[in-house]
Amino acid sequence: MKSILKYSKQVTAMLFITLFAFIAGCADDTTDPGTTYEDNPNVFSFDSIGVDEDSAAFFSYTGLNLLNGNNTIDTAASRDCSLNDQNNLGMDFFLQNGQFLNNPLPSGYEIRFFRVYSDLTSQSFDTLSSIYTTGHDSLRAIDFTEDGTSAWGYFNAPLSSAPVYCFWLKGKKDAGLTLRNVYGILQPREATDRVPFSVYGYRMSFRVRINTNGDNDFRSQILSVN
Repeated sequence: MKSILKYSKQVTAMLFITLFAFIAGCADDTTDPGTTYEDNPNVFSFDSIGVDEDSAAFFSYTGLNLLNGNNTIDTAASRDCSLNDQNNLGMDFFLQNGQFLNNPLPSGYEIRFFRVYSDLTSQSFDTLSSIYTTGHDSLRAIDFTEDGTSAWGYFNAPLSSAPVYCFWLKGKKDAGLTLRNVYGILQPREATDRVPFSVYGYRMSFRVRINTNGDNDFRSQILSVN
């Protein structure tokens, strides 16, 4: 009787180990050593896009063209959003919809946001493959609730957290500049302030990844079809 019980326990243990190995093998970061990957043709990464309030210049590079992954001057019509400070006090900065900034000066394009994480490591940002949404897998207009990031707080130097936002370049799609909706994820990298509590001297940069095919997919690499 003891030998039967001992054998039964051994079988149960082997089944548990096998089941655990199967579950662990389903993780998103598990790769097959024999599998090859290629660059995702719909995804573009911009490791560092900087913005700067510069008092020595006639204009500041506070705008972001997120489709091209570069900064712009504060009045550039190509901008999707701009860095601005709350109440013009040189503190509490946020990203503001390019469509409404600097009126009646040239307007940029409408952008929509929602916050994905209040704080995330850069390593975790680099491995984000898709954004969780409630009740549906694709990204939809109802997900993007704000036209700026101030709804979730402000940026100051040094940064106290590294939130992640998902954005939609709605204005450029409406204007026919993109064939499909362009979605992206954005995270602040760092912030400095040369002249604290002044309207000039604040700098920060962002890491950005976009999908130009309208997909909820931000993988830089995908399985090779060859």
